[in-house]
Amino acid sequence: MQKVSNLFKEWGNQYGKTVTIKTTTWNSKQYWQGINLRNKYLKLSAEKPCIRRLPKDEKNDLHIVAEIDSVVIGTLMLSKKNSSTVQVKQVAIDESYQGNGLGKELLFFAEELARKLGFSTIYLTGRSQAWGFYEKFGYDSVGQSYYDGKVLLKKYEKAVVIESLKELLPA
Repeated sequence: MQKVSNLFKEWGNQYGKTVTIKTTTWNSKQYWQGINLRNKYLKLSAEKPCIRRLPKDEKNDLHIVAEIDSVVIGTLMLSKKNSSTVQVKQVAIDESYQGNGLGKELLFFAEELARKLGFSTIYLTGRSQAWGFYEKFGYDSVGQSYYDGKVLLKKYEKAVVIESLKELLPA
């Protein structure tokens, strides 16, 4: 996937401090803080093995983190599937910051990044407790739900307007 650097968003003054949402590099300190969140909130709850070694298959993905004072409190990845489609993967938010809009801000940042990179479709596989969240933000259910181990999942997708085409569409 295309290299992206210096992309970030300052998000209000939540929790008495500014939240920064930005891309980070594979195998960086922030990347490993994101791995720790993924292990705690995704792997353990699904009774899957925790990530202990550097996932080389994530090297070409875009890694997005939300942080306060250089501590990662949320993470997700964008993984290119083909020239027009990108997948949102491994969304994890520290429980102390859940329910306050951080997941929405991370998702919107990822969508904007996908637009700027020229992708027209975003898809993700969501856990049952997040289905309403994704539907609220315009993701459409695709196919039937299924179990992966003990976790009930469903695929969702959303069309995005490519940045260069936005100006051509009526307001």
